[in-house]
Amino acid sequence: MSAAEIQAELAAVAHDLRVQRATLRLPSTESVFPIAYEHCEPGTHSIRDTPRLDMSKQPVVLAMQAGASQVVEDDCNVSTDDAGYHEMREMFGGMQAQIVTANRNADGEIIGLLSVHDLTAPRIWTDAEAARARAAADRLDELTR
Repeated sequence: MSAAEIQAELAAVAHDLRVQRATLRLPSTESVFPIAYEHCEPGTHSIRDTPRLDMSKQPVVLAMQAGASQVVEDDCNVSTDDAGYHEMREMFGGMQAQIVTANRNADGEIIGLLSVHDLTAPRIWTDAEAARARAAADRLDELTR
């Protein structure tokens, strides 16, 4: 595994999708899917240093744990009424739209979560953009094995 290759893939997907942040969360015994790698465009603050959130209760993580392979949110402002989710959005810089893509092992367990965050405005993600996120998640899975 090369950290430089992982960072390059995160930067590439952020550029291709015109988003301000891309993160890769990996399983940990210390917390639920902490951020292992992060790419931030200039002027975007890192969320690796934000106070630890209980990700186990976040709606997207719950959807992933229930079997979703990808969650596409065009407008994070209205995607859920969960107060913890909106607290997280604010901590993350006012996230407006996101795609979260899971990788799973042969047993179906999540082994990685790629998130791309648009902090500028809600947007309608295209099928091609969702596919680009899937391709990036697959490449990151190769790089972390």
